[in-house]
Amino acid sequence: MSVPTRSFSEIRVGDELPAATHTPTRLTLFLFGVAYWTAHRIHYDVELARAEGYDDVLVTANLLSAYLAALATGWAGDPDCLVALSERNLSPAVAGDTLTIRGTVAELIPDTEGGGIADCALTVEQADGTVVVSATATLRLPASAEKPCSTE
Repeated sequence: MSVPTRSFSEIRVGDELPAATHTPTRLTLFLFGVAYWTAHRIHYDVELARAEGYDDVLVTANLLSAYLAALATGWAGDPDCLVALSERNLSPAVAGDTLTIRGTVAELIPDTEGGGIADCALTVEQADGTVVVSATATLRLPASAEKPCSTE
């Protein structure tokens, strides 16, 4: 882990997660598609994507999910903190779009050991502010930064 696990006691509703920016390229999308067996041509065939009315090949939902999960787990300090990720795709993104992933702590539910659940509202936004994905990440955070996350 690059950062200590975030403790439940140090966060508040309204806290913002540090934003991340990604600009997926055609090569990024092609290679990600190969790794995830994304077979739909709209993710790698520019001519087909343009024939369907898009400016370029579409960013896969799986890659957008990976960006969201990376933001939440990077902030938490431990990938094991992520309990659930719920997403709703609202708008397409294409190769070359600059995408900003943002998050805010929306709800805190303490447990009996001093840790608890943090629900974070997340978005993927294009440079013009268009929301591509709206999501919620549920993270189980420990009482102390010295303790690891537990998804049990």
